[in-house]
Order: sequence, then C-alpha cells, then structure tokens
Amino acid sequence: MKTLRILTVDDEMLALKRLKLLLETIPYAEQVGEAGGCAEALAKIERTAPDVVLLDIRMRDGSGFDVAEALSQRPSPPAIVFVTAFDRFAVRAFETSASDYVLKPVERDRLVQALGKARERRAGADSAQRIAELQEIVRNLRATAEAEDSPRYESEFWLRNGSGFVRIVVDTIDWVSSEDEYVRLHTPAGSHLMRGSIRQLEARLDPERFVRVHRKWLVRKAAIAELRSPRMGRPVVVLQGGQKLPTGRVYARGLRETISQPG
Repeated sequence: MKTLRILTVDDEMLALKRLKLLLETIPYAEQVGEAGGCAEALAKIERTAPDVVLLDIRMRDGSGFDVAEALSQRPSPPAIVFVTAFDRFAVRAFETSASDYVLKPVERDRLVQALGKARERRAGADSAQRIAELQEIVRNLRATAEAEDSPRYESEFWLRNGSGFVRIVVDTIDWVSSEDEYVRLHTPAGSHLMRGSIRQLEARLDPERFVRVHRKWLVRKAAIAELRSPRMGRPVVVLQGGQKLPTGRVYARGLRETISQPG
C-alpha cells in the first residue's frame, strides 16, 4: 500500500503528541511534520507537500478555515481531515462534502477511516474537483461556526507522569480539589495533579456539566448522587463514589438552583 504523507496541525502540544503516537500505529502513514498554528502550517505544507493535513479547527492565531481557504487557492491542494472537539461543526457542514473530520479525543479506528476516505478522494478526484470540494466545506464550516458560535471547552487532558503522559477524559472526572498551585482531578481510577488554579480549570470546563460547590471544589453534575440539607450547617454534596463535600456558603444557593433544573 502506498505511503500516505501526513502533516498534523494543532496548537496544543499534547494533541500533536497524541496524533503522532496514533500515526505510528498505522503502517501506511508517514508523518512528514507538525505545526502549532496557521502560519506555520502553510509554510510547512509548502515545504513538505503532504498528501493529507490533519487540521485543528480552532487555533490561537486563526482557524483551520483560514488554512483550508488558503489551500483552496493552490493548484493541487492536499486532502484535509479536520480535527474538532465540537460535534456541531460536523453535523451539517460535512453532509454534502467529500471532506472528512475526526472528533477529539481522536480514536485510532476513526482516524484510519478518515485517512482511508482521504486516500480514495485523492486517487479518484482531479485537482479542480478537490479545490471545489474544499471551497464548499470552508463555506459550510464558516456558516455553521458563525450561526452557532460557542466557547471552547476541554474534552480531555494529557498529564505528565513518570513514564510519559496519561490521558484524562473529562467525562471521567468526578470532582476537582484545589491544592496550592495545583488542582487534583479525581476519577474512579485514581487522582492526578495538574498545575493551575481551580478558577482557571473551571473556565476550561463546560458549565453545563460542572458546578462549583466550594472555593476549593468543583464537581461534575452527573457524579452527584445527593444534596443533603441539614437543619444546622451547610448543605453537603454526596457523590456517586460516596465522597461527601460540604458546600461553600456563597455557592450553596447556586448549587440548589442548578440541580433543581429539569434535566
């Protein structure tokens, strides 16, 4: 099988690391480089001429749309596989397009499927058709993003451990505690330290899924089993795993309102 030359583009180092590790498990995939932003991506595409670009949609110096739009002006653009943390980008934008996408956190089977589709399109479509398809997907993606713009929330964290990195999926985090200059992410499989404040972490997590119950504690709503309200003292959050977290005075009312909302 002919080698597929691939460039990865993401502004998060750990996301690039994950893609690199996944590509190393695919025999016909050769990673020819990686880029951490839009300008760097265009320069490396010019230099390496990849067959496929794995392209993050949202980056600090622009968006994947900008890169794809610039590529659509070239006579023979590479195939684009968009990488996104947001399913909403994909639902409508890719319905009528030959371009493909993978959702974060990227899984190997889905990546293999997307690369297979990219290979077929490069083999079966001429340059003019690929350019037209790329222009179409950029228009659709921009329209979707403008109509449904929302904050970017994390779906996973990659934290360094003694042997390398460990992946923490946000949906497995039951609660978070503050420890000086760190936060501790508590999961059923164990806990993990991460540098930063609980306020900084809270801003990176979807408020529809996490709620602050104390200045030192943040809880995933789905992990809450019970809210006990004694006659004396503050309410206590009881988690599915049995942990009991007394609420902070300023957070108690907001917590009651949050969990009383219909799901």
